[in-house]
Amino acid sequence: MSREIYQKLSILLALAVAVALLFIGAPSHGAFDWSDAPRHALNGVFLKDYFTAGHFQNPTEFAYNYYAQYPALTILFYPPLFYVISAPFYALFGASQNTALLVVALHYVAFAWGSWYLFKNWLTAWQAALAALMLLAAPEVAFWGRQVMLEIPAFAFLMWSAVFFVRYRKESRPVFLYLCAALLVLAMYTKISTAFLGLAFALSLLAERRMQLLRDRHIWIVAIVAAISLVPLIVITLKFGQANVQSVTGVADSVASRKTLAGWLWYLQQFPGQLGWPLALTAAMAAIVALIRRNSGELTKGDLLFWLSWLFCGYLFFSLIDLKEARHSIFILPPLVLAASLLIRNIAPARLSSGLLMLLTAALVMQTVLFRPVHYVQGYAAAADYIAKNAPQKSKVLFSGYRDGSFVFNMRSREDRRDMSVIRADKLLLSVSVRRELGVAEKDLNEAEINDKINQLGIHYLVVQPGFWADLAVMKKFEHMLATGKFEEVARIPTPSNYDAHEKELVIYKNLGEVNDKPSALELGLPIIGKTINTVR
Repeated sequence: MSREIYQKLSILLALAVAVALLFIGAPSHGAFDWSDAPRHALNGVFLKDYFTAGHFQNPTEFAYNYYAQYPALTILFYPPLFYVISAPFYALFGASQNTALLVVALHYVAFAWGSWYLFKNWLTAWQAALAALMLLAAPEVAFWGRQVMLEIPAFAFLMWSAVFFVRYRKESRPVFLYLCAALLVLAMYTKISTAFLGLAFALSLLAERRMQLLRDRHIWIVAIVAAISLVPLIVITLKFGQANVQSVTGVADSVASRKTLAGWLWYLQQFPGQLGWPLALTAAMAAIVALIRRNSGELTKGDLLFWLSWLFCGYLFFSLIDLKEARHSIFILPPLVLAASLLIRNIAPARLSSGLLMLLTAALVMQTVLFRPVHYVQGYAAAADYIAKNAPQKSKVLFSGYRDGSFVFNMRSREDRRDMSVIRADKLLLSVSVRRELGVAEKDLNEAEINDKINQLGIHYLVVQPGFWADLAVMKKFEHMLATGKFEEVARIPTPSNYDAHEKELVIYKNLGEVNDKPSALELGLPIIGKTINTVR
């Protein structure tokens, strides 16, 4: 084995081990925190269940029935690729949060390797490895990357798309252009917001090749094939992802509107939290040094344009979106990581610069591990286990609480109780437009009517987060009804967390009333797609 191959394998193994060590801090065994995470996990289980059902019924009908049983399904609300990839893993290892995290971790390794391959175009192999480690261990990246979220899977495809784009720029071999485009399309089928990098690629090539670019038939072939391949994604988004479209056009609870200066500075203010202060300050120093020296060091003009296009196209893209969250813009961090790494490399001798990079990396990892742990909220798996053990066959359980997705997924993970269904109190008593901040309407029900609905729907047990949305009149009536003697409190399950979560415990009630053995029809509103389904299970 040559020294070069040994070095490459050592670095790839080291990055994989780094990812594995990061995942020691990932929440597992049903301890979801962020509301989207169990939904992403459930969507993959849905596909697995559909393809292993033994009969291929109408997929729309199957999805509606599945939602009626597990009302946290959001398939097609998000791009579907991650769920398609997850489904075989659920078939092999079972439906669990740990299985979902395994799929994310594999994407994380691919992301780390792609980052290394990209950075080593401008850094030595080990310096590129440290830069890749800084990117994958950056606080915002590691926080969301160790949950069942779409950021890291999309980032993996994005980085490899950039790897082949750089190779195409350098070698002009069409195969790399096709690989670049294919991987970017896959990134978009994982998370649509990665589309901005396509604009950066186009600007970079156009600036370098000018009119010659337009005479290249491979460019046109790639553009046409990519556009055609994205048509299904566009249709899905317009039909099912209206909430995502609304997040671009304008949301009522935006932290900073794009119509204000604060909206355009918002993501700039997130860099220290995303990168960690040591790395953010080094990247800022790199920008200042570049402006003073008026040169880009070892970067060619084409390289500089590529990285600046990546940074500024991404910044413009995410700033134009009204719904702002720090996790959304992690895709524009690679240029900043490279800038910081190049600054250290260029201002110090080789050995000293490597030592400084190691020191910066260590400081970053320490900040992430000590000050940005991944949030978890436990107790939901225990609540699901209690219900699975005590509820009658083919019965329903009502859940009332903030983390409905976590409870629903934990119920689905009980393979021995696939006969059970979950009903959400907010679906029964309210009409919520995606999330409460965007609008909620209360149903005009008194306590007797709420109790009657619970009996008619065949609900034997209720899992309740005390005080959940109790400022709403109908939810207050619901909680008061539980104390009327028609329901028996049978368990209190603590929900320990590593931050100040909404809830401290879940209370389980047994319905003492006359529960209908043949449940009435259940009408569920789906405001995301503007539909109402009427299903009996």
